[in-house]
Amino acid sequence: METRSSETPVLPPPPRVITALVNGFNTIAANVWVIVFPLVVDLFLWLGPRLAADPLFAPLVQALPEIQSQLPAGQMQEITQVFNQLQSGLNLFSVLRTFPLGIFSLMSVNISLISPLGERASLVFPSSLTTVGAILLLNFLGWVAGAIYFYAVSRVVFKQIPGSGMFRAVLQAVLLSIGWMIAFFIAYFFIVMGAMLVLMLNTAIRTLIFLLLSVPAAWIIMIVFFSFYGIFAKSQNLLSSVGASIRLLRYALPPLGWFSMLAFFISQGMDTIWRMAPATSWMAVVGILGHAFVSTSLLAASFIYYRDLSIWVEAALKFFSQSKSSVKA
Repeated sequence: METRSSETPVLPPPPRVITALVNGFNTIAANVWVIVFPLVVDLFLWLGPRLAADPLFAPLVQALPEIQSQLPAGQMQEITQVFNQLQSGLNLFSVLRTFPLGIFSLMSVNISLISPLGERASLVFPSSLTTVGAILLLNFLGWVAGAIYFYAVSRVVFKQIPGSGMFRAVLQAVLLSIGWMIAFFIAYFFIVMGAMLVLMLNTAIRTLIFLLLSVPAAWIIMIVFFSFYGIFAKSQNLLSSVGASIRLLRYALPPLGWFSMLAFFISQGMDTIWRMAPATSWMAVVGILGHAFVSTSLLAASFIYYRDLSIWVEAALKFFSQSKSSVKA
């Protein structure tokens, strides 16, 4: 009995979030070439041509006179102003920034029609059908580019993983992205119907329901985001990677949630600083460079924390299993 107790391993504490963040920044500082992915995307969205969405807005433009006759003049003026700003500034090339697998971008929300090089050229497709086709193609290219980006960052973090080829990792990641998109569209109908029913309730009950649903919603979002990590960190297929994500969140939700929240606030806080320079100024290049480095470093840190936390979960499960056996003995 005493011998078995003395042989029981000691459970180490979970990995430190700050340590993972520091290691992530150090890793990218030593392999700064990987920031070229977000750098190239942002430079294109900043200085390159914009893909206009005019064909998609054409039906709404035709309906504006009828809408105008049914609304007060002041309200219609506000709606028209917002609509014109959206139509003129929307750049469909921003679809290249896909979620959750994708290349991080600062300029995906850039609606400026003028860059430091002058007025930006606009590309317009002849019909709404070709425009939708272009959106789907850009979305697919965003997945592929994002998978290559994730693979490159995972290589500088993990060095070499036996049997992990780039083509296989990209293929598995893109297939998983398609699977999540299909699942989202299936769930979208039920989400909309549920939201409509909730909106019919009084304010207090509605707020309470949304608060209660925020926790499982955040859990699902984290499962989706980290479901890609097993593909790049452990050379898993898409199903095994999703299973590993669910398993990790099942046993280590608090530390992983704390890391995700801290990384999110760092990312959004720094993006506020990076966007201080207007898109019409060459000073915006400083923000683009800073965003590329910080966002890539946070991605590297998330890979490091995912690996360390996975190791800790396995050690914890082994510890509790052996402790339970010792108690029974």
